[in-house]
Order: sequence, then structure tokens, then C-alpha cells
Amino acid sequence: MTLLHVYDFAAGPLFAFSFSVFALGSAWRVLRFILLAKAADPAALRGFRPAWALKSVLHWLIPANITARANPLMTFAGFAFHIALIAVALTFSAHVVLWDLAWNVSWWTLPDQAADWLTYLFLAAAAFLIWRRLALPHVRALTTPSDWLVLSITVAPMLTGLMAYRQWGDYDLMITLHVLSGNLMLLAVPFTKLSHAVLFFVSRAVTGSDFGKRSVGAW
Repeated sequence: MTLLHVYDFAAGPLFAFSFSVFALGSAWRVLRFILLAKAADPAALRGFRPAWALKSVLHWLIPANITARANPLMTFAGFAFHIALIAVALTFSAHVVLWDLAWNVSWWTLPDQAADWLTYLFLAAAAFLIWRRLALPHVRALTTPSDWLVLSITVAPMLTGLMAYRQWGDYDLMITLHVLSGNLMLLAVPFTKLSHAVLFFVSRAVTGSDFGKRSVGAW
């Protein structure tokens, strides 16, 4: 089997399978979270307050919360890491073309140069997060092998994508690794800490609604 065959499989059937696992697995994680929250505290979901839920989510997305103000450098790195990853994954022109070819849907795209710089920003933020895990004793003590695995799974698609785009090394190998690592990340979301990509919004909404009922504030 040649690299071309592997690429075609990864970009076709394997991507369809990975995306299905991502979508169905994420829906299962959300449902499971809601059921566990209801079992732990039935009152938390009773009289759900959408306004407070939205306020809490926005406070953490802007960010306008205690944690962000107390750790500005970590906050900047974290936001750069996540925003760059999401922006490149969803709006890089080559990615949108693949969606258009597969399902006849398309949307606005970033200029390639902007996606290029966002990738560099992502990798710089990733380097800072790696340094932080290695350099700070209290963070290093809490870091597990699974944390390193999740970080590697997240960085791999961006790094191999940049290497393919810049044609560093063998292009066919890099683009194949890029697609394979992208599929791996989709598969990992429902089963690892990457599930926070969807659970963040649910947990903040439930917490914000509960805080609203208690007049605590969204912080």
C-alpha cells in the first residue's frame, strides 16, 4: 500500500468514521454529564436559567473571571492555543475545500498567510505549556502520562500540517501524517480530557445557572 492509498483512506472512509465517533461520542459525554449532574444535585438543573448560563460561559470566554485575572500569561497562552487551533481547523482554505468536496458545504475561509501565522502562534503557545509542565514543580507533580499524550495528539495535526504546507520533508508523508493525526484527535475527543471541547460549555452553563439561582454571580 502506497502513501497515496493511505491518504485516500484517511481522508475518506477513516475521516467519516472518525467524525461519526467524535459527534456521537461527544453527544454521549454531554448526556452522561447531564445525568450525573442531575443525580448528584437534582436542584441544579431544576429551573434552569439560560441568561445566567450564557453569562457564565461568556465570562470564561472573554475572559472576565477570577482565574484569568490571576494568571494573565497562562490565560494568554491558553487562549492563543485554543483559538488558533479552532480557527485553523475550521477556516483554513484547504480544510473547507475538503468539506465542500465531501458534503457540498462551504463557508468563509482565512487567508492562507493568516492561517500560517496562527499555526506559529499555536506552536509557541504549546511550547510555553510544555515548558510550564516541566519547569513548575506543582504543575509537574500533577502532570500524568495521559496529559502528555493528549497534548501530543493536539499538537501533531498542527505541526504536520505546517510541515506539509511549507514542504519541510517529504510532502506526501507529511500530508498523510497530518490527516491521520487529525483523525486521531477526533477519535480521542470523547474518550480523553479533550472532551472539554464540548463539556466546557455544558459545565459552565449548569454552574452559571445554579450560581444565578443562589445569587452568587457568574464570575
